[in-house]
Amino acid sequence: MDDPVPLFVPTRTAGSVDAVALQIGRRPDGARVGIAFSSLELLREATGPRQDWLRMHEDDLRELLAQVGVEVIQLDPVLVGPDVSAPAPQLVGSHGH
Repeated sequence: MDDPVPLFVPTRTAGSVDAVALQIGRRPDGARVGIAFSSLELLREATGPRQDWLRMHEDDLRELLAQVGVEVIQLDPVLVGPDVSAPAPQLVGSHGH
C-alpha cells in the first residue's frame, strides 16, 4: 500500500499564537467544505503568499473536519477569500462617523 500524499491545508490563528484553526469554506449553495491543496504552489496561488498552512494526510484532515460536521473536502480551489459570514471590521473615519 502506498503512503498517502500529504495535503497543504490553509489555517488561521485561533485565539492565541499557539493555536491554529483549519480554514473552512462554503460552496455557492452554502454547504461548508474543508479546503486543501495538492501543492504549496497551488495554495499560494489561491490564498496569497502570507497564508499560514499545515501539511497533513487526508485521513487526518477528514477526522478533524468531522468534529465540526464537515464531510466534504474541496481540493485545489482556484480562489480562497475571507470568510464573508464574519462581521466586517468597524472602521472609524476622519469625518466623525
